[in-house]
Amino acid sequence: MRIGLFGGTFDPPHWGHLILAEWIRCEGKLDKVWLAPARVPPHKVGRKLTDEWLRFEMVKLACADDKFIVASDCDLVHDRKPSYTIDLLDELSAKFPDDEFVLIVGADSIVEFTTWHNWQEILDRYDVYGLLRPNFDVRAADKMVLEKVKIFKSPLIELSSTMIRQRVKEGKSIRFMVPAAVEKFIYEKKLYV
Repeated sequence: MRIGLFGGTFDPPHWGHLILAEWIRCEGKLDKVWLAPARVPPHKVGRKLTDEWLRFEMVKLACADDKFIVASDCDLVHDRKPSYTIDLLDELSAKFPDDEFVLIVGADSIVEFTTWHNWQEILDRYDVYGLLRPNFDVRAADKMVLEKVKIFKSPLIELSSTMIRQRVKEGKSIRFMVPAAVEKFIYEKKLYV
């Protein structure tokens, strides 16, 4: 089985994440896409994040009815801090030797890929699929990264977790920006206020 690993903070997960996951699943000929909240993303150290298990619960709610896009706690069930992508991919490949893991990243990650821990090993050992994103020009990325990452044009959705958190903080509606179950969870748990 070819599994796309789509990591992120998902703070909160929104329709843009789900649309992109389904798009890359189809276009990249993947059997499944795992949405995997990052425990301690190295590039976000120092930023206050919602508890990782609350973020995981929101991801589970977001894709509860889907058999192809699934929530994965693969980055949450260990004690590594910070969490490095290469270590996670290696662990998953060892745990599921019959499956092939493909890393899915956004345009912002393509541009900064050379700052990732052991980034060359990732490119040498795993397929990496990149998704275009508004306001990020992937031509600014390292030439080696651009040669190895397969870039997919996808629907450009100007929706971000940052914007959603801000709207909740300001008491504005987030209806139709996140799945209804995620919206309900955010309000019940009083997140982002």
